[in-house]
Amino acid sequence: MASADEQKISRRTAEAFHDFEAAVAHDQAGRRDRAEALYRKVLQKIPEHADALHLLGVIANKRGRHQRAIQLIERALASVPDFPTAQLNLGVALQAAGRNPDAAESYRRAIALRPNYAIAHCNLAAIQNEQGEFEAGLASADRAIELMPDLAPAHINRADALVGRRRFGEAEACLRDALALLRERAETHSLLGFVLAELERFDEAVACHRQAIALRPGDALLHAALGRSLFRAAKLEASEAAYRQALAIAPDQAKIRHWLGHTLLAGGHIEEAVSCFQRALEIEPDLAEAHECLARNGLTAGDEVQLRRLAGLLASSDRPIPDRVAAGFALGTYLDNADRPDEAFPCFREANARCRQLLADTEEHFDADALGREMSGVIERSRATLFASAAGWGNRSELPVFIVGMPRSGTSLVEQIAASHSGVFGAGERKDIFRIAEAVLAHNRDRPMEEWDMEFARGLADKHVAYLRALSGVAVRVTDKMPDNVFHLGIIAVLFPAARVIFCRRDARDTSLSCYFHRFGEGNAFSYDLADCGRRCLEVERLAAHWRRVLPLSMLTVDYEALVEDPEGESRRLIEFLGLDWEPACLDFQHTVRPVFTGSSWQVRKPIFRRSVGRWRRYERHLQPLLEVLEG
Repeated sequence: MASADEQKISRRTAEAFHDFEAAVAHDQAGRRDRAEALYRKVLQKIPEHADALHLLGVIANKRGRHQRAIQLIERALASVPDFPTAQLNLGVALQAAGRNPDAAESYRRAIALRPNYAIAHCNLAAIQNEQGEFEAGLASADRAIELMPDLAPAHINRADALVGRRRFGEAEACLRDALALLRERAETHSLLGFVLAELERFDEAVACHRQAIALRPGDALLHAALGRSLFRAAKLEASEAAYRQALAIAPDQAKIRHWLGHTLLAGGHIEEAVSCFQRALEIEPDLAEAHECLARNGLTAGDEVQLRRLAGLLASSDRPIPDRVAAGFALGTYLDNADRPDEAFPCFREANARCRQLLADTEEHFDADALGREMSGVIERSRATLFASAAGWGNRSELPVFIVGMPRSGTSLVEQIAASHSGVFGAGERKDIFRIAEAVLAHNRDRPMEEWDMEFARGLADKHVAYLRALSGVAVRVTDKMPDNVFHLGIIAVLFPAARVIFCRRDARDTSLSCYFHRFGEGNAFSYDLADCGRRCLEVERLAAHWRRVLPLSMLTVDYEALVEDPEGESRRLIEFLGLDWEPACLDFQHTVRPVFTGSSWQVRKPIFRRSVGRWRRYERHLQPLLEVLEG
């Protein structure tokens, strides 16, 4: 017969079991207060009841008490270490508390205990994406989908990883799969809008953003996402309106103020843009991208307090790599502006190294040898006789003007001078020619140029000229200042035989240094290594020299140094080349009001200054890798 103590223990165990069952029932029905009280009652009887501790921790996490949740679930795991669900929910609580590395370890432990745990794979993918580990995030999301095809968050995480890898077409398909499973999730509509904007399907993008806002109109970030896509679509007034609506909802959102500043800056509203960036930093002093924008555009001088803050951000291993990159470029730029080159250069070196790290994670890199082989092939295939055989194929409109060369070689300045003429529309950096070239080459695959489909080529040319006319109104010239169109001038010569081409040329040492000191929004992987900057400069000039010899186009070379030395003489030469009469506004280009979306949006609204000529000399002692390349 059991002793009195044993009977008491048995009775308490039975009561605890009954209370636990009742607690679970209340929990599943959403009656959390009652469930929480009963879980606590269980723990009064059995203090280390693992299930009660675990589920009480889950409730605490849902109530926003993340640290308490972590403590409770860790107690449960101390009693029962092989508890995969508790490991999963510990990861959820750690993630909510901002402890992503610890959360990832919990998800991994859950997977080790239960290899087919789809939700753990899915949650791990989200952490890996946040940490910029997109390849690992993609693998984890794929495994989650394999295990549970209808798990919508796994499709979303897969899309996030693909966006991180800039594989936007695949990301679109993932997001549509997610929306088929979870139609009313506003964030997914918004992310699809972002992806469609990256694919330059702007009308569809805006429709997705508006659907997201309709689902949750009081969410400031959804309005801001609409603003960003409208900015990409060059609809600055609509972008500004979307950001202002977002700020009406959440006036203390620093990043929204920062993005509004970008829109205002592109539209030429310099003082208001500065105010936005500064207000963003008042709200969030460590917002590195706002520091970078102020520094890069020469809008403020960095004081010592700001410089120390940026140095701390750059050195902090706890900060995300993009923040450290932005801090490095900002700090380097402020020190460069203050004529402190030996302090500035290490900041740029560190920031560029971090950029290369980010690019390596997405398997993007610059291969100078491959570029050299490609340029040699283009030069070998592109003979003057070849272009003579294609005469008459294209559209002979004189509307298109292509401004090409290396980035940071003066292309924005040349376009701003030209666009200050009443007869010129400055269209900025456009990707139209990339798409046209891709279509032409795909249509005529494995066929030499003389055997290309002439009607197909003419159709593309006609369509593009019609688009330029619609874009530019009454203008007689439309500039496209995409520097990398230099690689497509052979196709341009075939499709637009009456087009004009302006080669921008600058001392390769200054061009390379300027690229190295500038963080590009996308592409230009060469720019994060000094030697690669020099190699690309040489290849671009080699190709440009070839085009000058063989292309039957009207071509002009503008040397940046000559333009700085004699702005009026070189500007008059430029306007004469465009076949237009001189207008004094071209010399006062800084007063021309037009959207400018490149990194030179501030500089082109200031008079020409000489400081950038021969800038490399201040850094000569740091430039040995570059100088060795350029000196051969």
